Amino acid sequence: MKSWKIRLQWITFVIAGLCVSVFSAASQNQTTDPSFGFHGWVYDNTVFPYREAVIVADGGYSKPALVVYLHGGPKRGSDNVSQMTEEAIYTIADYLRRNCRNAVMIVPQCPDSLTWGVRTNEAIKALIDEYVEKDKIDADYIYLLGGSMGGTGTWLMTSAYPHLFAAVMPVAGNPETADAGLVAITPVYTVMGTDDNLMTIPRVSTFMEQLKERGGEALLDIEEGWSHVKTCTDSYTDKRLEWIFGHKRLKH
Repeated sequence: MKSWKIRLQWITFVIAGLCVSVFSAASQNQTTDPSFGFHGWVYDNTVFPYREAVIVADGGYSKPALVVYLHGGPKRGSDNVSQMTEEAIYTIADYLRRNCRNAVMIVPQCPDSLTWGVRTNEAIKALIDEYVEKDKIDADYIYLLGGSMGGTGTWLMTSAYPHLFAAVMPVAGNPETADAGLVAITPVYTVMGTDDNLMTIPRVSTFMEQLKERGGEALLDIEEGWSHVKTCTDSYTDKRLEWIFGHKRLKH
């Protein structure tokens, strides 16, 4: 079936106001309260709800970066709300705001019938392409982050599109079905917890060694005593995000 895509407004959410929400440090009273507008993306007859925040740095004139965040498995659905309960979203958005980085941050919601990976890669890539083609963002500064199922999805999408992202941060995800040779093209920072009962460290550490053997820029932090949930929540520190957003896409 020929792929098609339509940009939609989600008018059922009155509280969303404008579809693009612009905020700056001066307008925010709470560091974890950015405004994300409601949007929808249709690809190959499948609806992908997503949320978008436009972060405008005071006095910033550079074209915005694009930051894509993939949520974990329990937040799948079609309400365009559940995925926004992940604290990592607000940690990342707040970092961008506090550090005066112009950015568009989008948080798509995976349909119940799917998981992040092969079947969703084309849809999210098409959405990213829409931002690039409409000149809304700087194509040299596209970043992908996510935890749990979103971490696995980050690994897989990096493998599928090795020249797309400036840097990626898959947290507590499984890279085993990704292609190390392709992933090694993109700088990667990943985090695992020793008490994570869902994603074990060896499968990630082995893959990271494969990336390094192929000349990849790859960092792995192992946090002692961190559970799966804590890893997905607390991994996005300023130091790690500074590393991620300090990268520009390499020309090949």
